[in-house]
Amino acid sequence: MTLVFIILAMVSGLTLAEDRQVIQRQLDEACEAARFEKLKPIREKYAAECVIEWDRSEEYCQRFYSDYGNRSDDRAALFYELPACEKAWKYRKSYRQAK
Repeated sequence: MTLVFIILAMVSGLTLAEDRQVIQRQLDEACEAARFEKLKPIREKYAAECVIEWDRSEEYCQRFYSDYGNRSDDRAALFYELPACEKAWKYRKSYRQAK
């Protein structure tokens, strides 16, 4: 009988962990989508300036600025202070503190 309870506890624990992973993934995706929406016009602006000022192709400039706003070397990533990102971070933090 005890073995049955142990197995049930393990299975429910796995389900809870899997649920948390699914929720975290959804929150992270919402964060990245919100960041993309904020970064998109900035990237487009810089790419347009690149075409004019550097006399490069539009494809080159779009590719060059495609990762603008992401973490790079010693530069911090932009827009992680958005509400969707704060929510994702708080959820991740709550899970880590619960352990």
